[in-house]
Amino acid sequence: MPFGEIEARYDELERQMLDAYYQHLGAHRGMKYLHWNMRDINYGFAAIDHRYQVLGGTPVLVDDAKKFDLSRILIDIYGVAYIGHTRLEKLIEKNEIQPHDMMTGGEEAQAFVDGNYVGLHQSTLRKVDVLANIAERTQNKHLLTNTTWWEMHGGSLRTALDWAADNKLIALVIAVVGLVLAIYTMA
Repeated sequence: MPFGEIEARYDELERQMLDAYYQHLGAHRGMKYLHWNMRDINYGFAAIDHRYQVLGGTPVLVDDAKKFDLSRILIDIYGVAYIGHTRLEKLIEKNEIQPHDMMTGGEEAQAFVDGNYVGLHQSTLRKVDVLANIAERTQNKHLLTNTTWWEMHGGSLRTALDWAADNKLIALVIAVVGLVLAIYTMA
């Protein structure tokens, strides 16, 4: 298709792309989907579903139990202060991941206005690669964050006491030490 025709046929082209997306979802119902903050109606699975309906399609819905938000998973693992904002960009910097061709949301919006569809496509592909890289580093326990070991494991005296109480050997040692100290102070 000539570049000049893209804007005039945008809805048709978007419908074709979304048809392919939903055909994939329908053919792979057992799949799990890793994403970054795609949780709300403005930006996420619901927004894609809504746009497809506007274009006349019937979306194949992905069960929420099959959607895994990597941004929230990282908060669950490392704590809310694991990296500064904007989190994805800061993780890329801290882990020295090369963000070739990756655009910010604002840059992508401008690329769309400018008709830079190739740049948008390259940015999307790069984001997929970056998320896979971050997920792999997380799985391998090699992701660099600002979280200390202490913070990641609860970071409080209460957590340490709970851990000691749950560990039978530690609880026994503490009980013996307490008994010895009690006998020593009575003597």
